[in-house]
Amino acid sequence: MSGDAHHNGDDQPNASEGGETLAPAPGAESWSRAPRAAPGPTPNGLWITLYGKTDVGLIREHNEDNFMVADLGAASGPLPGEEEFSGSVSDRGVGLAVCDGMGGAAAGEVASHMAVDTLFEMLRGDGAPEDRDRFARRLVDAVEEAGARIFLSAKKDRTRRGMGTTATVAGLVDKVLFAGQVGDSRCYILRNGRLSLITKDQSLVNQLIEAGQLTEDEAEQFEHSNIILQALGTTQQVAVDLTFVELRRGDRVLLCSDGLSGLVHDDVIEEEMTCVGPLPELADRLIDLANAAGGHDNITCIIADFDGDALEPPEEGAVPFYQQYPLPRGKDERPAAGPTLPHVVKSMVPRAMPGQRPAVRAIPSDPAGPVSFSWSTAASVLALLGLAAVITIVSAGQRATPTTAATTPPPPAYADAQIPVEVRVRAALDSGELYVNDRSYGPLRLDQVILLRLPPGSYHFEAREVDGTRVGKDVLVEPGVPADVVLIPSTD
Repeated sequence: MSGDAHHNGDDQPNASEGGETLAPAPGAESWSRAPRAAPGPTPNGLWITLYGKTDVGLIREHNEDNFMVADLGAASGPLPGEEEFSGSVSDRGVGLAVCDGMGGAAAGEVASHMAVDTLFEMLRGDGAPEDRDRFARRLVDAVEEAGARIFLSAKKDRTRRGMGTTATVAGLVDKVLFAGQVGDSRCYILRNGRLSLITKDQSLVNQLIEAGQLTEDEAEQFEHSNIILQALGTTQQVAVDLTFVELRRGDRVLLCSDGLSGLVHDDVIEEEMTCVGPLPELADRLIDLANAAGGHDNITCIIADFDGDALEPPEEGAVPFYQQYPLPRGKDERPAAGPTLPHVVKSMVPRAMPGQRPAVRAIPSDPAGPVSFSWSTAASVLALLGLAAVITIVSAGQRATPTTAATTPPPPAYADAQIPVEVRVRAALDSGELYVNDRSYGPLRLDQVILLRLPPGSYHFEAREVDGTRVGKDVLVEPGVPADVVLIPSTD
């Protein structure tokens, strides 16, 4: 969108009219303008201050970014943008979203606008969620529904063919912040002066890093860093990467488009978020830094501070990290082909370990020259680029959405060698952690199946229990052949 008409909420009625105003936090006005419902999962004494802002940048003519800051207890719609709000959290929770539209002309604005409208409608639902699982399911359904609506709209209107948008959606219920991810916008949390990335970029460059085909230093100069592997609206279905963090007192959350994270180093973002107190001043500072680095894309950020007696104080030295939420299958959801899986976690990339610094994807305005690759790296890049012709979003200067199969040539045959394959992992252990090639993929329990998407190749799967027990297995993942890995302790 060009910005102001939607996210500023000028066409929305005053949500406080005819409704009860909640007691504000000390020294702040209440922003939760709807009357409280019956007691729900959100505890009393949880306070939030938030602010969102978007900027067109220095190069683009239109602002295709859009964002949502919403008290999900308010029926009138998202809160006005570029205004600071403070107050208690309603029983239905809080919804935040950053959407980076793409598609050329005004199509990107339409896609991101549709996304935030759908997200608010679906996240609000018919009432307060009964528990965390119901809220998590609601968030995933909201993202999937937004993608389906955008896809259908593009199918009906030829002028919008190929439009899409990234979506990083955060929802707070109880004391848990959930984050749903599609694309390469990001969600960070600042705790104990340390900035942690709790989402994973669904991008070609990140896929190559995780596959060991590209180092982080090479990634900073990788010429195809603008290719993303998934977006709302470009296909009928998307795989939402759902993560979660239990908030602590004093946590500061940042959602942003890649117009910020792609130009401003994480260390710089961390310093600004630590040193700058007022949220409007912090947002302006981050946007100014992105523009000073070239401002070649639209820039959007939402910042939220959490406080109150309902939250535990942070443990000394502890920082959040990327961890997926094992979402139980809903009773109305059709089971996948094959045996019933009690819990499923979808993972495109491994989980970051506690204390690990998030990967930085900086894009210099003037590349420092060609990057040296090995022949194996070059082959992998070419294969993934062939695949990207169908499933990714590429642009020169402005990202464009993938065209339909009827107009896009098929990928070369060798691309099959790099198409991720579904691998289902189970372990006959009471509890433990899954490692693949010595990289953590999160907790692994007896009643849980982890669904991974891995490029074909040789892998060592290992379940490690807290008592030191290790169960390992070497598996060859073949192109196009789903694999089942069962880790059972030896009876010898």
